[in-house]
Amino acid sequence: MTTIDQQRLTAKETKSIIDALESAIIEHGKWLTNWHRNIICSLPLSDDIVDKNAHQISNFGKWYYAKQSQILIEHPYFEHIDKAYQNLHEHARNLALKAQEGRKITKMDYASFLAKEVELSEILIKLRDEFHEALFSFDSLTRVLNRQAFLRILAQEHARAFRTNKPCCIAMIDLDNFKSVNDTHGHQAGDVTLQAVAQYLTENLRPYDSMCRYGGEEFLICLPHTQLDIAKNILIRLQKGLAHFSIQVTKKKSISITASFGLAISEQNVSMIDTITRADSAMYAAKHGGGNRVITWGDKA
Repeated sequence: MTTIDQQRLTAKETKSIIDALESAIIEHGKWLTNWHRNIICSLPLSDDIVDKNAHQISNFGKWYYAKQSQILIEHPYFEHIDKAYQNLHEHARNLALKAQEGRKITKMDYASFLAKEVELSEILIKLRDEFHEALFSFDSLTRVLNRQAFLRILAQEHARAFRTNKPCCIAMIDLDNFKSVNDTHGHQAGDVTLQAVAQYLTENLRPYDSMCRYGGEEFLICLPHTQLDIAKNILIRLQKGLAHFSIQVTKKKSISITASFGLAISEQNVSMIDTITRADSAMYAAKHGGGNRVITWGDKA
């Protein structure tokens, strides 16, 4: 299971980190090739091999020690890279100087160097693979988390709510009359609408809230450390804002859409799945009451 904090990461940020990692790994491979070429062919040694700060001035080092995403910096694998990379460079420098001075490099020397290279490569590959796994946790259309990934987050928040004695609220959202968007403007317009709604909701949630596409035109939101009355006010703000939100579905056509919101709060003896069911029931009550409203589980529309 990934250790990446998906609540603080978007699909775009994840892809950006993966691209940067791939480029850094390629640069490290070039350095390694250059090191072997210089040693084997007795070529002049570059600064990124013999300088005492070679680990910082190599292209990989410049990437690693540059300002990085906070998500990346906090990842345990990223922290381990520093020590592994410095150890590798120190060993590479010593062997290069030996070769330059005409001293013999033993099999044990070279085996130790390779072991340090393998250690670094394994860390880099694990880090890259975790971000690849995180990328597959996003819905391909809306680029918000998918249901499977989100349920893991909900399980963590559900447990944290009772461990810290701080409430956690869950909201189910269903777009009103979404079928008419597909029927009137086509399925591509429906896709554009889902993307726009997902973006609107994401941009108007608090930084520590999280959301997924639950299925079809349904979204599920987690509001951690939030009392029921505050959660309802947040949803009312989202509901009213969405109703006035203009969505450009074609070059010549803009539409607006409303949504029904169902809200439930985690309770000690109620499972996470049952809390979702409560939010879902409240959402259907809002929809049967005419839509474009927020209903708390247990209330009437």
